[in-house]
This record gives sequence, structure tokens and C-alpha cells, in this order.
Amino acid sequence: MRRTTETYQHTINGLLQKRSEMMEELAVIRERMAVLSNDVEALDRVLERLGYDGDIKLTPRVPRVVLFYRGELRQFLLKQLRERGPMTSRQLAESLIQIEGKDARDRRMIADVVRRMSKALRQMQDVGLVKGTKTKSMGEYSWRANANA
Repeated sequence: MRRTTETYQHTINGLLQKRSEMMEELAVIRERMAVLSNDVEALDRVLERLGYDGDIKLTPRVPRVVLFYRGELRQFLLKQLRERGPMTSRQLAESLIQIEGKDARDRRMIADVVRRMSKALRQMQDVGLVKGTKTKSMGEYSWRANANA
């Protein structure tokens, strides 16, 4: 006697709910690990500047956190530029960090996101999706979506 999917629907729903909760917990733990790793590196730099030359145990490398999967970054950038008008890479990164509820004090993450967005925007400019205009402040670019994009 073979049981159908309907027989297990309650169990399937429960397992899916548990999986979702576990994935959320993993994301929180990854974020916490990134913050702690940044803090430890900051402490190491301070110790080094203060002249400490003893052995410091190396901290394990934290894997890169995937913020976007294939094509998602491009879609996010186009959507933001269409809805909010011209923006710099930094403004776009700050917008993402706010939307994602990430720690805006994490300078390393912000720098990484700005770098990734800048690269993506340059590639998008090469294919005509966006247009970058150099601003007067420190060589920043203001990006806007092309009308036909």
C-alpha cells in the first residue's frame, strides 16, 4: 500500500517550516561570525600598533557571505536606479544594507558591497543598461538607468 503526498502533507509542512527556521538561524550566525571576525582583526591591529610582538593565534577565515545569486545584483541595481533616480555606488550599498537589515558599522562589508556594486555597474554600463557620470567629489560616479534598459 503506497501513501500519497497528501498523507504526508502535515509532515512536509512541518519539515519545511523547520528548514526555514534553521536557514534563518544560519544567516544570523554567519552575520555574527563576520562581525566578531572584524572585531578580532581590529584588536590584532591595535595590539600590533601598540608594539605587541607575541604570538597571536590566527583566527579561522570566515567564508564570504553571498548577498546575491546570479543576476540578482543587476536586477537590484536597475530597480533602485529606476525607482530612486541617480545614485552613487555607496548610496546603493547603503540602501541594500538598510533593506537587508545588516550592520551598517561593518566597514569591511560596506567596502566589499561598494566594490561589487561598482564592478557590476561598470559592466552594466558596457552593455548600455546604465550610464555613469563622474561627480566632483573624489572621483565618484553617479549612476542612472538608461531609458531603454
